[in-house]
Amino acid sequence: EETREGGEVLLTVNELIKSMWYGPAPSVGETQSIGASLTEEGKLISLIQLFKSGDFSLKHVFIHLMNSTENEKLLNLCIHVFCSVCTHEDLRKVENLNFLSRVSEDNAYVLASCARETLSPEVVPYLLALLEEWDDTIVEEVMRDSLDHMMDYTENLDWNAPVDEIGSYYMEWMNALSPTFYYYNGEPVFPGDLTKSLVQRAFAMRGQNTPVKMESIPILLSVWSGTKCPLQYKTVLDEEIFQQLTDYIGTLSERSWERGRKYFYGNSVEGAL
Repeated sequence: EETREGGEVLLTVNELIKSMWYGPAPSVGETQSIGASLTEEGKLISLIQLFKSGDFSLKHVFIHLMNSTENEKLLNLCIHVFCSVCTHEDLRKVENLNFLSRVSEDNAYVLASCARETLSPEVVPYLLALLEEWDDTIVEEVMRDSLDHMMDYTENLDWNAPVDEIGSYYMEWMNALSPTFYYYNGEPVFPGDLTKSLVQRAFAMRGQNTPVKMESIPILLSVWSGTKCPLQYKTVLDEEIFQQLTDYIGTLSERSWERGRKYFYGNSVEGAL
């Protein structure tokens, strides 16, 4: 069931798990009270609304909820949100990810698949620890896929390389990165680069009547800007969607973004630097 606050419909946990973003940005001045009376679900939805308005002051409340909930679906959504809003610093604090010590295979899979949305090399040690724990499972494949996307380890090592070899590669790779920047596919992240990849793929798929099959870029752009990307994984590109995409990229390019910064609904996750 949906909670209506200030006339706005808030999405439920079930809907958000299936969605590529966290719903529209709250209207200006709409405040969220996070009271003790709220259920875990109510609390999480309110915290997401708060983050969407650019206020990350209650992130510790969110992290506590993520680490204490017994509800698998809620944890699934918490992991998604954490990957979207976490800073390098949040990832360096091992206690922020205490839930990993008892995580189910399903939610290990969730972390593996959305880890690259952290845009942070600090997530890699967690993936390597999980890789050891979940080898020979479906989780292993997604872990390796994410690790390869993030740091391209298969350029030097086998896809099936042992964890300690990937670990050594990671240490060297880390040394080449700027510690303050956020990275996507090994480059300081910038929406302009992501939209360029999107347009290239869209041009290639135009009129082919097959799904675009791009996953992480539409998610990142939607969550970054707070405006939903018209392209999704299963979208079949026709002229109307191509036009929507062009308009969408136009609106994104009018906003000021800094290369290497990470955003959530138009706000830097680091706050004002």
